[in-house]
Amino acid sequence: MPEQKLDKKKITLTVIFDNIAYLSDLTTDWGFSCVIQTDKDTVLFDTGSRGKILLQNMVKLKIDPQSIHSVVISHTHWDHLGGLDDFLAINPHVEVYIPNSTSQEDEKKIAARGVRSIRVELSHRIATGIFSTGELAGEMPEQSIVIQTARGLVVVTGCAHPGIVNILSQVQSLFPREKINLAMGGFHLKSFSNEKVEQIIDLIQGLGIQQIAPSHCTGEAAIAIFSQRYQENFIQSGVGRRMVLEAKD
Repeated sequence: MPEQKLDKKKITLTVIFDNIAYLSDLTTDWGFSCVIQTDKDTVLFDTGSRGKILLQNMVKLKIDPQSIHSVVISHTHWDHLGGLDDFLAINPHVEVYIPNSTSQEDEKKIAARGVRSIRVELSHRIATGIFSTGELAGEMPEQSIVIQTARGLVVVTGCAHPGIVNILSQVQSLFPREKINLAMGGFHLKSFSNEKVEQIIDLIQGLGIQQIAPSHCTGEAAIAIFSQRYQENFIQSGVGRRMVLEAKD
């Protein structure tokens, strides 16, 4: 008899908050948030700027806020932290991973909801196959998310204040035996010249990043250049974008 192949476990990434629209029936606003769903865990990365919009978009995308086990905050700017309090009012049964540089005031707001926060300084396992890069230094200290998939690593950034190239290089040093298949999220290139963006893309491609899905604070001009440079390996992103990936064995 032929050998039966087992179904691969799936990882679903859904952008639920962004200032760029992917699905027209969802609400856009400045900020970023995405949900990472595996067969074991559901992780919310960032919360956008407004909790009402965050929760409304989750309903439209059929994502139950109660299904989320962990929240990871990339950095404490309002457009990534602003929706957290409203979310915790709906689901206080989570752990919130915050950068080590988070103020005591912001930490107290989380505690006021009866929720435990965990300060992240170094690379940290969030769930099976999902990791924080640890807090990277920059104009604003920030942590990013790394997801292990069958095709390689997926790196999700909030705003990439430490520099998108620095973040991707850090991921490579943390996972030296795994390639980065996809980088997505905000790359903080909105105010950069086209020439500077081209130079940064040269460095990103030099690191072997196979696919790219920039959004949020990357900027329209920079996103257009990424699209030209990556061609069929450019993934249009924005609120409502959903990607289903195979989990790593």
